[in-house]
Amino acid sequence: RGGRRAVLAILTVFAAGTAAVLTPAPLVSRRGVSIAAASASLLPSPLPLHTALAAPPRTLTDRSGNYVVDIQKAAAGLEDPLAEPEGAFSTISAALAVAPAGSTVLVRAGTYTERVFVTRPGIQLLAEPGAVVAWRSDKPYEAALTVDLSEAASGGSVTISGLTVRHSSPSIAQNYAVYVPPPSRAASATKVELRDLDVSSSSGSGLGVEGGDVTLLSSKVHDCRNHGLVFLGPTARGAVRGCELAKNKLNGVLLRDGASPAIEGSRLVNNGAYGASLIDCRGSLAAGNEIRGNGKGGVSGECDD
Repeated sequence: RGGRRAVLAILTVFAAGTAAVLTPAPLVSRRGVSIAAASASLLPSPLPLHTALAAPPRTLTDRSGNYVVDIQKAAAGLEDPLAEPEGAFSTISAALAVAPAGSTVLVRAGTYTERVFVTRPGIQLLAEPGAVVAWRSDKPYEAALTVDLSEAASGGSVTISGLTVRHSSPSIAQNYAVYVPPPSRAASATKVELRDLDVSSSSGSGLGVEGGDVTLLSSKVHDCRNHGLVFLGPTARGAVRGCELAKNKLNGVLLRDGASPAIEGSRLVNNGAYGASLIDCRGSLAAGNEIRGNGKGGVSGECDD
């Protein structure tokens, strides 16, 4: 009878799939060995849960190595890049936070309600048509897009292309939709290229360059409450080529305090004050610019040689 009961116990263990279910009560063989323990030792050990459900490895880039920003992820309210699908970020800021120097960040079409900071050289930020950075704030000094290399440890280049920028912030000084402060000494030779932008500020100026080598190409800066472009200070240099500066409440371009960009092949039209206001500057206003329809005249002042 004891042998039959032992066999029944073993069968019960295998039928239940676990050593925790034993019927009847645990038995002991004539040699003093627990039959239940011996039976359970024959069962295969289940895989740990974390092993069975482990996610496959993921990367932060697409197959081409680009960091992709997708508005569909933003609509889902996702912000943590490590929690998002492979190669897709919900915000431009999240992609820039992890993209190292030498990276390209691609921005899909859509409206991104965030402040964007580029803080290291070697970044390309390339936007599809219809990609909009929109920032409206009741706090001062909040630009929508800032290229701040003031703490950069080395030089290089920064390229931002294709973005539409809309901005409102109630500050008086440094009230810019797009802001470039002076770079660090190590990054002073960095070239910043802003290309194919569409910029407007309902509270201030479109682009403010207070230092560094900045070139604006094939862009529109319009309907700003103050100036279209401001280059300010002795280290603010670069060029404005093939751009349209129109319908700004004050000047299309303001160059002052030693700024030295070259304004070439651009349209400075229908601004409230002057097409270009030149105050103690060292830049140049080429003859190939179209300057007309401005409220107070084409050009005020002149740049020093």
